[in-house]
Amino acid sequence: MTQHRVKEGLKLLKKNGSRMTPQRKAIMEYLANTKSHPTADQIFNSIKDKFPSLPHTTVYNNLKCLKKYGIINELTYGQASSRYEWATAFHYHVVCDSCGQLHDFHYPKLEAVEQYVEKKSRFNVTQHLFEIHGTCLDCKNENVSFKES
Repeated sequence: MTQHRVKEGLKLLKKNGSRMTPQRKAIMEYLANTKSHPTADQIFNSIKDKFPSLPHTTVYNNLKCLKKYGIINELTYGQASSRYEWATAFHYHVVCDSCGQLHDFHYPKLEAVEQYVEKKSRFNVTQHLFEIHGTCLDCKNENVSFKES
């Protein structure tokens, strides 16, 4: 599945006149294989051993390129660092307010909201944002054990 994603990304890049550099491929492979939502720094740290003289700007520029062509999504949450994920079927996120951990979730009835808005407003809806905030199980358990001490 992940190699398929990278091949599809390569096709999109070629179609748009961008080439596949080794750094870009490494970023794509990392994002295609991770279930987390890493920051640019986390992506940089995961591939820097392969490219000893890799500047941070190369990672940022490649992320910008991959986002431009719809290969990846950039997730922004207030003042926190952007997070990145492979662009897959539309889904939502639940965010831990303590540690910043993100989890995907899909709930098809929320997609009906876009259809309803289009019908009522006559807007061509291109996207909507919906996220749920709370405390993940790890942070919740950490707070419980801290209180018990």
